[in-house]
Amino acid sequence: MATPNKSYGIRRAFVQTFASDNIVLVQALGICPIIAAGVSLQRAVALTVCTLVAMIPCSLLMSTVGKKISNFWRAPIYVLLAMALMVGCGFVLTTYVSPELYAYLYLFLPLMSVNSLFTYHGAGFSSNRSPLLALVDAIGTSIGFGLVICVVSTLRELAIGGTVWGIPLGFEARFPEATYPFAAFILLGFMAAALQQLKKKYLHGSQEEVLIGE
Repeated sequence: MATPNKSYGIRRAFVQTFASDNIVLVQALGICPIIAAGVSLQRAVALTVCTLVAMIPCSLLMSTVGKKISNFWRAPIYVLLAMALMVGCGFVLTTYVSPELYAYLYLFLPLMSVNSLFTYHGAGFSSNRSPLLALVDAIGTSIGFGLVICVVSTLRELAIGGTVWGIPLGFEARFPEATYPFAAFILLGFMAAALQQLKKKYLHGSQEEVLIGE
């Protein structure tokens, strides 16, 4: 059973990875799949689940044996394993979930494995962490990426066709240009700015609490 300090450290690591140091909005990694495929909530959820399925075992492997592998080989091994897992996710998608959804994503799944989202971790980050912290980081990174791509995809899907998850909402105002990359960049810019404001507000509130305590 984890001690209180250890549990706090784990929660803090998750919040930092998921929100305050969000892989997309702060570190500007993993943007390409959001711009290219983030036009429907179904695709966004599928990419999020596939990212989680691939990143967890890759990060755990690197945290366990990564230090025994030379720096030159870490990233290629990580990427090859991620690619194999993404191909497996594609098989599950087309066989058991939705062939139509796989038809939209079949190019993006193997490309995701060489995305900066994965290569950043494969270059040495996971190998320098304990398995528990690597697991927390993998989950926080995947969910942080998933939250961003799901919000962007929902808004773009609504603007393009007036639907969410393929369900019509009777939304009359349409903006077909939302399929273009500039729409995703604008949404990401607003989300990044909103996150920075939240961080400043939280930091300001924490400083006030410290001053009151003194």
